[in-house]
Amino acid sequence: MTDRETFQPLVFFEYDHKPGHYCLMLTEDAMFAVADVFEERGYECNGYAWAGVARSAVRARAPELEDRFGCDPEAGMFVAYGEDAEALRALGTLLREAFEDRAVLRGFVEAGDPDWFD
Repeated sequence: MTDRETFQPLVFFEYDHKPGHYCLMLTEDAMFAVADVFEERGYECNGYAWAGVARSAVRARAPELEDRFGCDPEAGMFVAYGEDAEALRALGTLLREAFEDRAVLRGFVEAGDPDWFD
């Protein structure tokens, strides 16, 4: 099961090799469409920065999601994962909104701890 539409540009899927485990992924090629928002604050737009956005979004809008998924960012990719598909879908909704609305993204970046974006 792969959903490339609902949270676009993020992709939500269940791992083939591990049924019941899910992933929400944003790849490097999509990230750069909003890189200027990160650069305004002196951050690189990469998977680590998007992990910061995820933490900030959860803290600001959905604290009930805290500790319901893990993140495994890399320079070229953001990944949130876990067994709680509902939590990952809720995160996907938050991140898609941030991706589509620069004011929302800017708010999450500005509200986050600078250490979250390294």
